[in-house]
This record gives sequence, C-alpha cells and structure tokens, in this order.
Amino acid sequence: MELEKIVEALLFVSGEPMTIKDLVRLSGAKKQEVEAALESLHASLLSRGIRLLRNGEEITLATAPEISSVAERIAKERLEGDLSKAALETLAIVLWKGKVSRASIDYIRGVNSAFSLRALLVRGLVQRETDPKDARIFLYSPTMDFLKYLGVGSVKELPQFKEMQAEMKEYE
Repeated sequence: MELEKIVEALLFVSGEPMTIKDLVRLSGAKKQEVEAALESLHASLLSRGIRLLRNGEEITLATAPEISSVAERIAKERLEGDLSKAALETLAIVLWKGKVSRASIDYIRGVNSAFSLRALLVRGLVQRETDPKDARIFLYSPTMDFLKYLGVGSVKELPQFKEMQAEMKEYE
C-alpha cells in the first residue's frame, strides 16, 4: 500500500506522463513492485474522479470520463479568466529567462510549476520543445502569438530585459 501512495504522489506532482523507468528510479522499488502498485492504484481509482492512464511505458493521471463536463468548466474558466499569481510568476520567468526547463522554473519559484505551465501551454502563451542536450527534458519559451500580443518583436524588446537577464543568471 505504501508504494501505491508513492507512485500516486509521483504522478500527481509530475503533472505530466512518467515512464515506468522513472517511477522505479524515483520510488526506489523494483519494476515488478511498481507494476503491482500501478495495478492496485488503477483498481482503487475506478470508483473515484481520477483515472490512471497507461500508454505503453508511459503513465499519467487524468480526469474520469464521467465527470469530464465538470473538468471542462474548470478548463474553460481558466482559459477565459485572469491568470493566477503562480501562472504570472511562471510566465515572467519564461519571458526573461529564455528557453528554460521546468526544473529551473521550479527552483526559481520554490514550488512545483507543472500546473501553471500547463495553463500557459493551453492558452498558447508558452510553447515547449525537447532540450537538444537531453531528450527527457522540455524547454519552455514564449510563443510568437504572445510576443505579438505584447507588441514586441523579440523578448529582447521587453522592458528592463538586460537587467532581468542579469538577475536570472544568479539562478543558474
């Protein structure tokens, strides 16, 4: 039961699909134990509002289909409403830091930024691409549409860009 809780927490905190290999590494358990914990977690979530989804070696948590209309209301509200303070902080880091990993954003903010990044991705304010140095990592940057909305041709045209870049260097 303890490993099931660990796996559930890892998937929740990640906010993105994780591989079995990652779950094994992070939990410190054996692959067979993680597989058993996933089966148990899957069964226990069937009567709840969250489901365990699996596509090959990738695992993630998702909203149960029978309550998708409620989840859609939240998503619509987030798309149309104001950005949260957490999302604005995350967006500022992406703007002034440049191509930045989620781990770096988390380090700068001191908290997990997965949900903020997801909200910014859904709104089309940031984009992600695979890090050419490490295919397991995504790098986040502002979209051209967002720059166009701000009325700048480049992030270098943002107010106090050089000063902010200098301040961001201390987080490297």
